[in-house]
Amino acid sequence: MSISESILSDHERKNLAILETVRKEGPLSRTDISKTTKFNIVTVSNYINSFIKQGLVLEKGLDASSGGRRPEIVELNPSFGYVVGVDLSLERISVVLADLSARIISKASAPRPREDAEGVVNALLDLIAEVIKKSGKEHTKVRGVCVGASGVIDKEAGTIHCTEGTTSIYVPLATLIEQKFDVPAFIENDATAASYGEWCLSLGHVADIKSMIYMYSGVGCGIIIDGEIYHGSSGSAGEPSIKWSEEKPLCDQGPACALMPWVLDLGMGQQVLDAVKRGTQTKIAVTDGVVEMEDIFRAARDNDPLAMEVIKRAGSNLGMKVAFIVNLLNPGVVMIGGGIEQAGSLLIDSLKKAIRDYAFDEMANAAKIVPARLGDDSVSLGSASLVIRGVFAQS
Repeated sequence: MSISESILSDHERKNLAILETVRKEGPLSRTDISKTTKFNIVTVSNYINSFIKQGLVLEKGLDASSGGRRPEIVELNPSFGYVVGVDLSLERISVVLADLSARIISKASAPRPREDAEGVVNALLDLIAEVIKKSGKEHTKVRGVCVGASGVIDKEAGTIHCTEGTTSIYVPLATLIEQKFDVPAFIENDATAASYGEWCLSLGHVADIKSMIYMYSGVGCGIIIDGEIYHGSSGSAGEPSIKWSEEKPLCDQGPACALMPWVLDLGMGQQVLDAVKRGTQTKIAVTDGVVEMEDIFRAARDNDPLAMEVIKRAGSNLGMKVAFIVNLLNPGVVMIGGGIEQAGSLLIDSLKKAIRDYAFDEMANAAKIVPARLGDDSVSLGSASLVIRGVFAQS
């Protein structure tokens, strides 16, 4: 198995389940692990003993006991190895180096070069080298690299087809990383990486949640079903839009527009520019014909009418797209991320209303709508978490 493998054997699943339990809940006893994982105590003991021999799990001492023999407790050795997670977004490249508990040790970022694929690849390789150097950790202890990238991913070829106006990378990016750093590397869709990070690091402790959809703004989604990432047959699942061109308009407004491809800010920036051209007064900053989402959100917090209007409209439009996905997949949680969650309740409330209006009651009532929690590190930490998953499964 490679660290990027999505389908796990029974042995690998047990490795992952036991080590994730130790990571999230440790220090704890073998009996506690058995209760959480539902594996019998003999199986748990055999696996834990193997992990201790490897140095991946440490013996912590004896737990308190209400009577009888005091159980020995164990915990994860987070410095057993380190992982690198990359967020290759449309605007920036952000890289983190984390330990096996997903604690960030070092990070670095830079604007994404616009000129060609070679410039993007070189910048990415330089940033990976930078975080390894800044961490002060031995290069040989880096267990792998995952790049979470915007666009349609060909996992076999390791290439990225960007669906917006940035350079597509039709070079074997994963292979280039492996050759330079002598570690396993793989590419993942950014929404999928973010969804896995949120699942592991902010939702994984909630036992009754079995499925989740992570909306990376309106441009992509990550799908978790029964605690596993759904990649689809070619590894490209999670594109919530159809191919569309202005020559064949789908619609002017309404629910059918949910099928159209959107930009990351859900069109809020363009709506502000159009309103300003019409003479609308606003507190939203416009710099060289560009409107940043953060400036819209800031103005909305200051009760700017235009900012509040475009945020509500964006939430409503996104809610139509989410309603379709909720009807199709019936998830327990829909998490809103990609930066738009920073708009707060103004966007979330209008999104929830649209879901109630357009999704069937049974599905709408079952879906809990929550904002993403990992912030700007969601993709890079999610990518790092995917490497940790591979390390755990292979142990």
